[in-house]
Amino acid sequence: MWIKRDLSKITKKDKISVKVLKGPRQVGKTSLLESYGTHKLILFDDHIIRMRANENPSLFLDQYKGPIILDEASLVPPIFNEIKLRVDQAKRDLRQGLEVNEIDYWITGSNQTLLSKHVQESLAGRAEFFTLNTLSIHEIIHFNLEDLFLRGGWPELYAEKSTNPVNYLNGLISTFIEKDIGQAAMIEKKAAFTRTIQLLAGQVGELINYSSIASAVSVESTTVMSWTLILEQNHLIKVVTPYMNSLNKRLIKTPKIYFEDVGLAVRFQGWTEYGPLFLSPYFGHLVENLTYCELSRFFSNHLMESKIFFLRTKEKIEIDFLIELPNQRFVAVEVKATSRDFTKEQKKLLESLNINIVACLIVTLNKTESYNETEVVHLSDLFNRLKKFLDFK
Repeated sequence: MWIKRDLSKITKKDKISVKVLKGPRQVGKTSLLESYGTHKLILFDDHIIRMRANENPSLFLDQYKGPIILDEASLVPPIFNEIKLRVDQAKRDLRQGLEVNEIDYWITGSNQTLLSKHVQESLAGRAEFFTLNTLSIHEIIHFNLEDLFLRGGWPELYAEKSTNPVNYLNGLISTFIEKDIGQAAMIEKKAAFTRTIQLLAGQVGELINYSSIASAVSVESTTVMSWTLILEQNHLIKVVTPYMNSLNKRLIKTPKIYFEDVGLAVRFQGWTEYGPLFLSPYFGHLVENLTYCELSRFFSNHLMESKIFFLRTKEKIEIDFLIELPNQRFVAVEVKATSRDFTKEQKKLLESLNINIVACLIVTLNKTESYNETEVVHLSDLFNRLKKFLDFK
């Protein structure tokens, strides 16, 4: 079953076009590009194709004159330098007014550690970058909370509802996270690496405590920080920084942690059933994580930079998210299991920033109330509500 994605169709702007679609394994990158119907797909998972491309990348690319998708291109390191040579030569020919063969390449890869390394070495300044992650709530359309928390946004778990989400995510963790990412990043302490991810999952929605995690897994804090960076680079977690403002000296500087897919956070926390999870103290933070995912998907799927912050003072007055829109406009977002208005302290905190806050939203799973200066939005309506802000001039 094909699930329509919100990522806007990305068209070729110039005669020379190299585009990189990033994102974790099994989020539908290849399927999305195939759905455009404009590019020939080359699968480097195929051993024979991969061998020929590695042996002679120039001859290999000479076989394909039209637009192509180079899927899992990080498996063929020489292809990146060959693309660089072709792009640079084409640009020189264009400057001289010569006829140029069209270059239209899509490059995809699930292992962002390897992909980023090859792209930075060969294609820096020569490629555009786009991100596709798991499904947004807006894309799922018909959902229930149990599915959202246990299945997350992994397309296959919605296309094939009979698939056991625990087994599916365990397999993903074993093959992609522990094996592929661990090997690419040359992580030797694999058990400590996996345990670190579990502890990060336990801190979802909270300030990151690198020291406590490092102590628990018997590594240095700097090691935990480097592993966190690797996980973020592979679009598995997100370190959300606090909004800093010189007008308010009480704001803290410690970042928060969220998972890019709430189902993955739930799996790493060890939950297998929705009922116990719903009654646990982790539920509220996971709803917050789910809201972060929807906010993040909204911007990436509209080809916009995601500028999502949070606010917290030394006195622990906190606002879950502060979103920066174009033209220096902001939206404050509080996530509540049941709708409650911003407190007086929260409103004073927002006023102290002296920024253009165009709306204050309460995102909830149970939209039952409304307030004079605060709009209550059901989580399923958040995507459409955010879209209206883009109409502001």
